[in-house]
Amino acid sequence: MSSLQKVKKRNGAITNFDQEKICLAVQKAFLDVLKEPHTEEAKEIAENINRAVAERYAGTAQIPTVEEVQDFVEQALMEREYFDVAKSYIIYRYEHAKIREEEKKNIEEKIDSHELLIETTDGSRDIFSPEFIQKMISELLTEEELQDINVEAVLKQLKGEVYDGITVKEVSRLLISVVRSMIEKSFGYDMLASRLLLHDLYAEVLHSDNLPNAIDDESFVAQYRASFVENIKKGVADKKYDKKLLTFDLEKLAQHLDPSRDRLLRYLGAQTLLDRYFVKDENGASLETPQYLFLRVAIGLSLKEEDREKYVVQFYTMMSTLRFIPSTPTLFHAGTRHAQLSSCYLNTVEDDLDHIFKVYGDNANLSKWAGGIGTDWTNIRATGALIKKAGFGSQGVVPFLKIANDVTVAINRSGRRRGATAVYLENWHYDIIDFLELRKNTGDERRRTHDINTAAWISDLFMKRVRDGKEWTLFSPDEVPDLHELYGSKFEAAYEQYEKLADEGKINVFKKINAADLWKKMLGMLFETGHSWITFKDPSNIRSPQDHAGVVHNSNLCTEITLNTSRDET
Repeated sequence: MSSLQKVKKRNGAITNFDQEKICLAVQKAFLDVLKEPHTEEAKEIAENINRAVAERYAGTAQIPTVEEVQDFVEQALMEREYFDVAKSYIIYRYEHAKIREEEKKNIEEKIDSHELLIETTDGSRDIFSPEFIQKMISELLTEEELQDINVEAVLKQLKGEVYDGITVKEVSRLLISVVRSMIEKSFGYDMLASRLLLHDLYAEVLHSDNLPNAIDDESFVAQYRASFVENIKKGVADKKYDKKLLTFDLEKLAQHLDPSRDRLLRYLGAQTLLDRYFVKDENGASLETPQYLFLRVAIGLSLKEEDREKYVVQFYTMMSTLRFIPSTPTLFHAGTRHAQLSSCYLNTVEDDLDHIFKVYGDNANLSKWAGGIGTDWTNIRATGALIKKAGFGSQGVVPFLKIANDVTVAINRSGRRRGATAVYLENWHYDIIDFLELRKNTGDERRRTHDINTAAWISDLFMKRVRDGKEWTLFSPDEVPDLHELYGSKFEAAYEQYEKLADEGKINVFKKINAADLWKKMLGMLFETGHSWITFKDPSNIRSPQDHAGVVHNSNLCTEITLNTSRDET
């Protein structure tokens, strides 16, 4: 079921959507008119609105506004023929809009007469000064960049959002939200939003509220470099960083830090680093700026180099100038106590219960440290195939994939993003039709996996059968165990031999279908759900430089890596 995650407030700020607020508003409307809150119906209406708004914006980059969500409330009430309640809700919105306008007018009068007070970081009160903010903006941007924005428009919108007693931090947050809401108008707003975000970040990381706005100010640069050393030491003491970082000449390396390179980042880049990549202390405060991150990663990557500090400088220069940025796990973990730097992992599952659950555990641990997973499940015997020791038929691969899906959902990679997994199945597997339907939004939910990516592993022989309009035979891997380990002409010979055995009644679990029909099914599901991905077995193996070490059974989460896997090789 789709669910609305974010909503845009009237001031342009993006906040988490709270379904409970909709429910309470609907209950209040019922109570005002019908003298009864209709609690259960209000909950149902709120759930329907959540789903309807989410579906309208699915697949787009747009975020619904508070006003648009309220329009849905009116519509929902009228659809249920609660016309008097809907009328009351409309009047309620109108009255509150008038109150907001009146409050806005009063605030603007206070600002103009220099009577609006804000709370500073030490708890004291000070006068809110638009002139101070205007001066700060002019210092954060060059003259050329200033020409690309309307400072008066920014200040006007900000004045409409502040209130008496607002904190300095909240003013700063609102200012960034206002500027961010204008990014689509010109590039200048993007740069300003980034500079404002960095300005706040510097105050947090460098532990100072009185930093100069000029990025090349000598005192600022000196403090920027000194704080890097202090924060590394604090991070080691707090067990955030590897203590080996202290074996480097940090003061010397810090002299290579160039704060001006922070300004190479646009707003989205700076915000993403702040939200997901910077190491934070026990209180959630960032220990890093963009340059601190790049230098910390450079040090972590150079731990085992012979001329360590030379390589630190080279790595730092490449990253800080944005010529090369390592992938997520490297940025997360280089220089930390768990330096897991790899992005992607490929593995294969044996048709053995112990090994199946070992792979669940392996994948959970790999996901925990930000690894993306690509797992081959072709070895698992098909639905109806006999489990000799137990004496009954198998349920096939789908129930195991359902567990793999839930493991993926349960793991939050490094505490910063959810787990991500791709599962692969060769398209001669008896359960391939069920596999192709795993991502459908209809059908038995016990046989659906909405959170993992699926990929079909396809041989050249299958594509020849599609081209020639011939049949294709599906098998259970326990009866054709070598197919999984063969490719090219050897695969074709073995596959055709198994088809002969099936025709002779010597294969128990098999099914013959038209190859073109299966191909249409694969394409149909791909268009409907974006899955299963089309990946090719023979080219991956024929071109593999690792063919002496085994067979490539699958690719990874992003399908750009092809490496051999086995029971002992991940």
